[in-house]
Amino acid sequence: MPRVTKRRSVLPQDEVVGFFTRLWEVVKQNRKLALLGIGGLALLVLVLSLTTFLQNRRKDQARAALAQVRPLLSQADQVEEALKALERVLADYPNTPPAKEAALFRAHLLYQQKKYDQAAKAYEDLLRTLDESERQGLDLLIAESLSYCYEALGDFHRAATALAPPLEKGTGPQQGELLRRVAWLYEKAGNNKEAARYWRKLLERPPTPALVPYLKEKLAALGPEPGKDKP
Repeated sequence: MPRVTKRRSVLPQDEVVGFFTRLWEVVKQNRKLALLGIGGLALLVLVLSLTTFLQNRRKDQARAALAQVRPLLSQADQVEEALKALERVLADYPNTPPAKEAALFRAHLLYQQKKYDQAAKAYEDLLRTLDESERQGLDLLIAESLSYCYEALGDFHRAATALAPPLEKGTGPQQGELLRRVAWLYEKAGNNKEAARYWRKLLERPPTPALVPYLKEKLAALGPEPGKDKP
């Protein structure tokens, strides 16, 4: 009958006991440092918890402040009061999501009041505060709004270049309309070369058949494509 041997543990009992004995001696000799370490960790957890609590509380307060302004946004005779209230939200709760929403409302109101230079600056300031995830939902809206502000100010070149970010993405059903608008704006700016480039891009897309003659007429009026005017 084979002999059954007792399997040796990875750490024999005497070694385990010895390890914890030595560890306890180290802790006793350095108990002040150990207590300081535990206390420091507890303080860190407390500070992080308090910071999170205060941040969430601040966001809640900002949301409540913005909620009080919303009824004013649809009242034509309360525009100035709404602008002041939105500015208070921006001043009291900077960098919070409700403050960024307030900044967007403020820019829209300024545009509606035909204060195009102030509206353009408001959109530019808002764009600088947005992180990458926030821009995904607002890029097109802000780019188009900026473009209309610059157009109203007579700066057709800036109105065209403001639409570059959404055009660079190259996707979405709005691309055709963006190309048409950029081409038209470059024409208004007197930059026929850039205008032709964007009309040509629009023609290279699957256009509505009725638009093809119009696009070809546009390109013919702006001159031949660079490199194709010589035999």
